[in-house]
Amino acid sequence: DVRGFLKREELEEIMKPLLERSTAPLEQALAEAKLKVEDIDSIELVGGCTRVPALKAAIQDFFGKPLSFTLNADEAIARGSAFACAILSPVFRVRDFSIHDICNYPIEFTWEKSAEIPDEDTSLTVFNRGNVMPSTKILTFYRKQAFDLEAKYAKPEMLPGKMNPWIGRFSV
Repeated sequence: DVRGFLKREELEEIMKPLLERSTAPLEQALAEAKLKVEDIDSIELVGGCTRVPALKAAIQDFFGKPLSFTLNADEAIARGSAFACAILSPVFRVRDFSIHDICNYPIEFTWEKSAEIPDEDTSLTVFNRGNVMPSTKILTFYRKQAFDLEAKYAKPEMLPGKMNPWIGRFSV
């Protein structure tokens, strides 16, 4: 067993580089939604971030208004998921509400060039960033032999952390 103690001030000093980066996703979300900080009426945190005082302070400073704590931070995601399922279910009646899942990162498909079509493209971004999911795309290939399609995230630099950009390979 290992045992140790860490004061809050020491932890916050260690976290400083992460805290400095914590507002970038907020700025990006506002920009993509074409909103300004002043357009936001309330901020509700959910999940584990609600237990980190330094992060709460950074978010509160960014928006310039107090955070709201009207939800149970641990149950909010589960409640939202249950509500989304109830919307889809024919058994439950819930008020009209729409939820749109989107593709946060563009997805591209690549394939080997066909010998019959020398000037054929070998890749295509099929799902762009912000594409509503689920969605259907139809790709047409003129091939006589089986071939492989490979799916991957088109811009790995956008992915969080060290997430693997490769999604999968499909034999057609």
